[in-house]
Amino acid sequence: MKKQHYSLAALLFVVGVNLYADSPVDHAEECEKLVVEGSSKQAIFFCTKASESGSSASQTLLGEIYDELGDSKKTLFWWEKAANSGYQPARNLLALKYYYGGTIFGPEEGWGQDFAKAFKIWEQDAKNEVATSQFMIGVMYHKGEGVEKSLSNSWFWLKRSLGNGYKLATDVLIEVSREITPEQKQSGEKMLVEYSQQKTKKGI
Repeated sequence: MKKQHYSLAALLFVVGVNLYADSPVDHAEECEKLVVEGSSKQAIFFCTKASESGSSASQTLLGEIYDELGDSKKTLFWWEKAANSGYQPARNLLALKYYYGGTIFGPEEGWGQDFAKAFKIWEQDAKNEVATSQFMIGVMYHKGEGVEKSLSNSWFWLKRSLGNGYKLATDVLIEVSREITPEQKQSGEKMLVEYSQQKTKKGI
């Protein structure tokens, strides 16, 4: 019996994938749609096309796909692309990988724990008022992870995170309050006042 050979286009057509999405926008939309549908492997073609065209969202999704497949090198490549363009979701995902050396559940092959790299990413975003990044900076100052331990700085960043609506900061603030000295808290309060004054001057 003669074997039948199907082209990639035919195979993708059979599984319902639109191979003829021919613009960067189409590629990005198809990438997102397939990922949402759970068709990650089918999404690689479109996510790659959109990523090569500079779509930060697609680069992030493509990194997530490769992360699921256990390919740390490709994950890092695409997340760094998106992170370097300032795309915050990719920056946070990358920082989390560095912080845990994998995930919250444990280390992963191809990733090494690097508190300094995680801190650098989160600090930049914290200064741009990203509440979750402010929270993580507060945690790292509290524990002395990637930075010298400072309860004053921890208190300052956690207060800013809480002020931006991140309620989980309350729990860590309670822990910090048990350890912080009156002098350290006064220093943190001074930083917060100075920060508020700077915002007022800038009209933020």
